[in-house]
Amino acid sequence: MGLLSDIVFCEPTVGGQIGAAIVQLLLWSFLTNYDYGVMAHVQKYVKRQPWYPIVQENMKDDDAQLIWNFPDPGFSYVQFFHTIMHHGGGGVLMSLGMLLGKPWLWRHGMLVEVAGLDLLDAALMADVKLRPPGTFPTNHCLKSKMFGPLMVFHHSVGLCVGIPVNMYFSEVYEFQLFGLMTLGFPAICFLPGLIIKTLDKEKYARLWFAEQMWVFLTFSLGSRTIFYFPAAWSCFLHVWRSPVGSNWKVILPITWALLAMSVFNIMVLGIKLDGFYKMLYGKDTLHAVKRSS
Repeated sequence: MGLLSDIVFCEPTVGGQIGAAIVQLLLWSFLTNYDYGVMAHVQKYVKRQPWYPIVQENMKDDDAQLIWNFPDPGFSYVQFFHTIMHHGGGGVLMSLGMLLGKPWLWRHGMLVEVAGLDLLDAALMADVKLRPPGTFPTNHCLKSKMFGPLMVFHHSVGLCVGIPVNMYFSEVYEFQLFGLMTLGFPAICFLPGLIIKTLDKEKYARLWFAEQMWVFLTFSLGSRTIFYFPAAWSCFLHVWRSPVGSNWKVILPITWALLAMSVFNIMVLGIKLDGFYKMLYGKDTLHAVKRSS
C-alpha cells in the first residue's frame, strides 16, 4: 500500500514519481492516440463538420503545417486542439492543486508535461524506429529533419525542470505559479483560435486579426516575456539558495531548462512580431481588413 499511495498522491519519492509518470504516460497515450483514442474521435468529428473545407484552406499557411507538411492541412487544426487539450489538462490539475492546497494534484499536472508529452513522444519515436511504420503522426513528422532536434530541444526542458521541481519545490507557491503559467495558461491563450480558425479569413479578417493580437498580448508578450523572465530568475535564485542548490543533479538540469525556454520564448516573440509586420505591410490579414473597409 505504501508504493500505491505514493503513486496515487504523486509523492516526491523515486517510486512515487516513476509510478505516477507511468500512469500519466498510459493515460495520455490513450487520449492522444489517432487510431483508437480520444483524438481519433475528435479527428472524425472535425472532418464531418461543414466548416472543415474552410479549415483545410486556412491551415495551408499555418506555421505547424509549413513545418510538418501534413498531407491534409486540416490535420494541423486537429493537432491544435490536441495542444490545447494537453495544456488545459495539465493546467486544470495544477490549478486545483493550488486552490485546494493539494500539492500532489499540482505534481500530477507537471507529469502531464513530463510523462504525458515528453516521455510519450520519446516512446512513440522509438516505436517508429523499432516497429515500423509506427503510428501517425509521429511516423510522418520523423520524415522532417527538424523533428529530432526540435523534440530534443523542447522535451529536454520539461524533463530537466519537471523532475527536480516535483521532487524538491512542488509545495513552493512561486514554483506552482510558474508551472501554471508555463503549462496551463497557453490553453486560455489559444482557445479562441479553435473558433476563429473555422472562419473564412477574407470574410472575417477583423476577427482573425483580433485573435492574433490576443495570442501576442497574452502568450508571446504577457506570459512568455513580461511574466516569464522575472519569474524564471526568481525561481533560479530560490533553487540556488536552497539546500539542494549545491547538488549538480538539480542545478544543472534546471539551469539548462530555464535557458532553453528563454531562447524558445525569445524566438516565439520574434516570430509573432514578424507575423504582425507582415499583417501590417505584407499581403496578409490586415490587407483583407483594409479591402473590406
